[in-house]
Amino acid sequence: MSTILVTRPIDEATPTAEKLEALGHRVVIAPVLRVEPVSFEIPDENRSIIVTSKNGARMGLVNIGNKGRPIFAVGEQTAAEVRKLGFTNVTVGPGTARKMVPTLLECGLSETRKYTHLCGSALAYNICDVLKNEGLDAEVTVTYQTRAVRGLSVGVQEALDEGEVDIALFYSPRTATIFEEVVADYGRSDWLRKMEAICLSTRVAENLLGPWKNKSYAIIPTEKALFSMLDHND
Repeated sequence: MSTILVTRPIDEATPTAEKLEALGHRVVIAPVLRVEPVSFEIPDENRSIIVTSKNGARMGLVNIGNKGRPIFAVGEQTAAEVRKLGFTNVTVGPGTARKMVPTLLECGLSETRKYTHLCGSALAYNICDVLKNEGLDAEVTVTYQTRAVRGLSVGVQEALDEGEVDIALFYSPRTATIFEEVVADYGRSDWLRKMEAICLSTRVAENLLGPWKNKSYAIIPTEKALFSMLDHND
């Protein structure tokens, strides 16, 4: 089995590490993002909620008391987080915000819905702009922000120095970019030459510009598809 570097924020890296260890892999956790909640105004009761990430669910839904509120969740993992918080009226869409648009348009136009997207401060795809261009009432409400972690622990550096890490996993374009920036700050592009980068999607992979041993990405942007690639590389 492989030794795998997980670069996700710690709240997401920990369950990912547990799954990988259960599959027999050794895991090195090196979060390059820190997630922080921000204060926000709870959306009016007449607005349906869009959540496109588990952080959006955790940070945005925690203070909403009406558990029957219509929630539109991108992907099964986000939907599972929504249900864990007690919400019962959950519509699950495909695994990306872009692919969720047809569902939101159909429901929005047929039922005259108003939408609020509970999200982070850094949006890779502004789903509300797309909905507004189609004549719907849609607003963005920022519920958390992410900050770059500009350093690696001594233990992570030692693992990279010794060439112990076989694979680095990347779940977002931002984590991919920040990790390479951190490596550049250390002046250690040689670390990348010893590792394979496996990414959640082609868009994530496109953000990796360094001299990796190899780069690949999951055809479907799900953790299950990502993990299946680990089996292929063993």
